Amino acid sequence: LHWRGMLQARDSYQRVLKVFETPALRTSTSELPVPRGQLMVDGISYSLPGRAIPILRSVRLNIEPGDHVGVIGPAAAGKTTFVRTLMGILKPTVGRVRLDGADVYSWNRADFGRHVGYLPQGVELFQGTVAENIARFTDADDADIIAAARLAGCHELILSLERGYETEILENGAPLSGGQRQRIALARAVFGGPKLVVLDEPNSNLDMRGDQALQLCLRRLRRMGTTAIVVTHRQAIIGEMTKVLVLEAGQVSTFGPRQDVLDELKRAAVKPPAKQPCKDKVTPVPPSAGRKKAPKTTANPFKRSGGSPKPPAE
Repeated sequence: LHWRGMLQARDSYQRVLKVFETPALRTSTSELPVPRGQLMVDGISYSLPGRAIPILRSVRLNIEPGDHVGVIGPAAAGKTTFVRTLMGILKPTVGRVRLDGADVYSWNRADFGRHVGYLPQGVELFQGTVAENIARFTDADDADIIAAARLAGCHELILSLERGYETEILENGAPLSGGQRQRIALARAVFGGPKLVVLDEPNSNLDMRGDQALQLCLRRLRRMGTTAIVVTHRQAIIGEMTKVLVLEAGQVSTFGPRQDVLDELKRAAVKPPAKQPCKDKVTPVPPSAGRKKAPKTTANPFKRSGGSPKPPAE
């Protein structure tokens, strides 16, 4: 019992730390028009305090309304940091991110939230019903909640739960599995018909059925003209994108139409490596004048029967 209390205290402490790490709410009173979904990343860099090497370096690109951009790159390339700056969660050290010309970091948070959807890498649902989580704990109509679930392809999944949309979710996400939580979080991200949707590894916990539902959701969003940014390494999801961004060491390595970028990556993969001088070449050594001959009874390990000496195979 004492051990359980210690664990609960530790978890509570971690939640308090997250609260202090959360940026202060920005409450600008300016209400901006509904955006079309054009993103301009204007030479942004991002560094952590006390770190000499920036996580993002001079990232500059333009994303048109309705574009679906797949973000790929090796580990620690800055992909998650990049999408968090797009959502206005992190303020770039240098440069700005603009949605239809307005700085996303300065945008009123409540107003901004109505126009965007975000599925973070670490999925977290909150204590309440499935319906409340999808509706972002607003007073939404049942029809709007169900429409979001259908768009995300998880309506049938929710109906299969013991109490359907009224199923209670506990603080740790129980009784849902990781895949179920991810699919419901996708419905939350697309709730309300956002103009911009940002998904960070949205299929990390999905099975084959969940993957298929995600692909269908992306196709529906594209038909709706919704701009989408998706961090993923799954080829099936990349196939749903119109453009691909490759990040390496916090910089833009390649950005452009999907097939052009994929072709460029293929060419780079099959490019023959530059020739290197052979370091294992054996230089013949002239026989020494005073070298003793080996006794006739001693076998030469490099000599084949009826042939000349042969070096060992490498």
